[in-house]
Amino acid sequence: MARKRIRLGCLGILFIMPILFGPENGYGESPVSESVIELDLSDKKALSELGRGVVGKALSAEPITDTAALMPLRKGIWTYRLLPGDQKGANQEDVITRSKHGRSGISWRRVIGKKCIEYFLVTERGDIKMVTEVDLEEDVLTRYRPAFSMMFNGMRPGEKSEVETDIRVYDLHDPTHEKYRGHLKVTHTYIGAYEVNVPAGRYSTVLIKSSYEGKVGPATVRDVGYAFYAAGVGMVASIERMRVTAFLVYDKRTRTPKVLVHAN
Repeated sequence: MARKRIRLGCLGILFIMPILFGPENGYGESPVSESVIELDLSDKKALSELGRGVVGKALSAEPITDTAALMPLRKGIWTYRLLPGDQKGANQEDVITRSKHGRSGISWRRVIGKKCIEYFLVTERGDIKMVTEVDLEEDVLTRYRPAFSMMFNGMRPGEKSEVETDIRVYDLHDPTHEKYRGHLKVTHTYIGAYEVNVPAGRYSTVLIKSSYEGKVGPATVRDVGYAFYAAGVGMVASIERMRVTAFLVYDKRTRTPKVLVHAN
């Protein structure tokens, strides 16, 4: 059973709606004042992979009150430019649609290039949860039980959310064949709000840092990812963590920096 602990962290963290940030968040008795959080040295160094000038000045940040506006959970295609190694300069399309067999507005999927498909659920309180991940390169399916939150309403600047989940990895062509199992702890931290400059434009964003730790089969999982979200647009820049199966197959900890070129 998942354990979820929410606590205020020290300063320095899967998408336009009427109000993205609001004074009341449902998690406390009084409004939270605006706060400007500067990046610490380790986060600044990690984010330098996005390139000079992408991450701009720190902005006033307030509690997140509309996760669906940040994801965003709507049909569309987001085109990103990949920055690392052999893929440098190549474009990748992320396609978000509703799951064909899911309840309307509740189940969604994101197809990342031609490599991966992620399936999400949205709870009544606005939590966005990862349920299943399909690795199209390795022909395996990873199930998370229980589904773990990627973002939740009420998250305050500097706050952390820690969740744990069990992992089962199956052969995609024989879903009854369990190849690996394990456990994963994910800590999401709302680092703050920042101006971001990418080919698609200049945006005011919130930054979520996600730390992954656990063990799946013979592999130890330990990685960190970053994602900048703009209201009504979605993820505009990120350094995405490797998929769980990448640890099993490659034992890699490299991540993929990418910036938004176009969204529709």
